[in-house]
Amino acid sequence: MARCNSCGAELPDYYTSCPNCGGTDLSKSPVSAAPASHSYVPISQQRVVTSAGGWFCWYLLLSFLPIIGTIIMLCTVKDPTAKNYAKLTLIMQIIGIVLTIILIMILVPTMMGYIEKSRAVHSGLMLLGLL
Repeated sequence: MARCNSCGAELPDYYTSCPNCGGTDLSKSPVSAAPASHSYVPISQQRVVTSAGGWFCWYLLLSFLPIIGTIIMLCTVKDPTAKNYAKLTLIMQIIGIVLTIILIMILVPTMMGYIEKSRAVHSGLMLLGLL
């Protein structure tokens, strides 16, 4: 923390002048360290881990918000060109979601099979004494 030599106000280190009196003569005071007996992490530095269910819910929310916005636009707009744009956007979003679901249905079993094969090969190599 810095201290103004004119009025004595405590200021953050990045201040170059005092907002109270306008003085530019600031003295830097040493930062006081926390006692060694207290080990704590400030709340601003604590990390919250999001679970898989939480990530899935965020994904669902963010994937359906554009669809909901498009439906609202489709129902409320009076301009026929904007309605056509909203219809096209809605159709493209639905096609994207369907293709994503199909891709997931193909890739997840493929990845599971790959993982099982790699485990089998790894365990076979361990039985042969090569690993």
